[in-house]
Amino acid sequence: MAEVVTVGCKLPNGLVLDVEGSQPIVLNGANSATVIGGYGLTENVDKAVFDKWLEQHKDQPYVKNELVFAQAKTNSAESKAKENADVKSGLEGLPQDNPAPGVTKSDGK
Repeated sequence: MAEVVTVGCKLPNGLVLDVEGSQPIVLNGANSATVIGGYGLTENVDKAVFDKWLEQHKDQPYVKNELVFAQAKTNSAESKAKENADVKSGLEGLPQDNPAPGVTKSDGK
């Protein structure tokens, strides 16, 4: 049996790992039913496929900022997700009370 990992993904809609020579792997994202620290976790991801994908995307901001990461055990991935709960993806929704500098609600409240 192939070695597997648990992958955490903080991107809003998850991610598809498309590596030549293997089936695409769909990662759960921040919109998943179960989220820990803002990360959706996907268990039983083939480690060799993830490592190949990681090598191809190592310079991407979502990899460098640990918005996508892998751990050998699910409980380790849960701990890592909790540790990184404050990491921002830049894709979070805007706060409703103060959406952005210079922007006000149309009702003035």
